[in-house]
Amino acid sequence: MFDTAEQLVEKIRLGEDSAIELKSVRFRGDRIALSRDDIADEIAAFANPVGAVIVFDADDATRNIEGIPRGKLD
Repeated sequence: MFDTAEQLVEKIRLGEDSAIELKSVRFRGDRIALSRDDIADEIAAFANPVGAVIVFDADDATRNIEGIPRGKLD
């Protein structure tokens, strides 16, 4: 869907639509603070569209790319 990082960043800046969902990721200690049900609902919503993408750690309200700290990527 995106050939370059620049294309992905531009899509994030345009905001959510039927092909992209932005999810901000928060942590409680070393654990992700998103519920499994919340993530499952988003994945289920994207089950039908071809080429749909969920971008974790981009804020849907501000469209800012927040990033996940390297130490938390595992």
